[in-house]
Amino acid sequence: MKKIYFSFCFLMLVGAISAQDSIAPVAKDTSWKTSGLFGLNFSQTQLTNWSGGGQNNIAINGLINYQAIYHKGKQFWESKLDAQFGLIRTGESSVFKKNLDQLLFLTKYNYDTKTKYWFYSAQADYRTQFAPGYVYSGDSIVGRATSDINSPGYIQLALGMDYKPTSYFSCNIAPLAGKITIVNRQYLADAGAYGVQKAETDAVTGEITKPGQKVRYEFGGRIIVKFKKELVKNITLDSYLDLFSNYVNNPQNIDVVFNNLLNIKLNKFFSFTILSQMLYDNDIVTLKDNNNNGLFDDPGDINGPRLQMMNTFAFGLSYKF
Repeated sequence: MKKIYFSFCFLMLVGAISAQDSIAPVAKDTSWKTSGLFGLNFSQTQLTNWSGGGQNNIAINGLINYQAIYHKGKQFWESKLDAQFGLIRTGESSVFKKNLDQLLFLTKYNYDTKTKYWFYSAQADYRTQFAPGYVYSGDSIVGRATSDINSPGYIQLALGMDYKPTSYFSCNIAPLAGKITIVNRQYLADAGAYGVQKAETDAVTGEITKPGQKVRYEFGGRIIVKFKKELVKNITLDSYLDLFSNYVNNPQNIDVVFNNLLNIKLNKFFSFTILSQMLYDNDIVTLKDNNNNGLFDDPGDINGPRLQMMNTFAFGLSYKF
């Protein structure tokens, strides 16, 4: 009886092993494709008896650019994270000041229309910064922060059609779009910063009778153009243009976000990057300190909306994944 039992167990074990061998390996899911770039750049300038003039400075900045794409059948889903932060110290200063700060996340879902190159499209994105921004007089901070995380923060939604003739270019046309502006710091909301409704005050005492609103809603249309391609070997351009028009209030004033990142890979770990950003929002009042006292108390200091520009050139550690 024992021999029959052990023989049966042996046959069951052999059968199980054979069944394991006959099972085909699980096919790798190729629906997802991911790519990214991490960069960390450091620079220092030290001058001693330098007749040409200039200032000693130390600067450090980092960036993360990550993209995930899902494509299966008629569905196409793309998500992207773009983050940069940098600090700089100049001259004899002991204070590091922020010179680069951005956080952008977007996700877009496309569904094939069976018409060549055209997709039904829905997109959501979020844009803000990591840390407070200040006005300086020398090394001293003047007043309170002029910006912070979610002061402002922008949430945008868009429904429309996406034209995508190639894997590296798309143009999204969204006649139905919404924009939510968030200003969490109450004193900024009270001042009507970044286009939110400012506080109401007593005409005699000047005291606030109704706090400023922290959220502003807009309804309009958007056009979003994206381009990301390796132009030649080891040189990649990632470009993003976003245009928004508010149907309800001054539709002729177009909000513009234009970001460009050019990465020149020198070898496996080092690269040269050029980051360019342009912003225009008719609801953002840009202050100009005409008398250079850091207080913005001159009647001519407030000049209204302006084109904002930032360009960064950096060399340092870079890793593609």
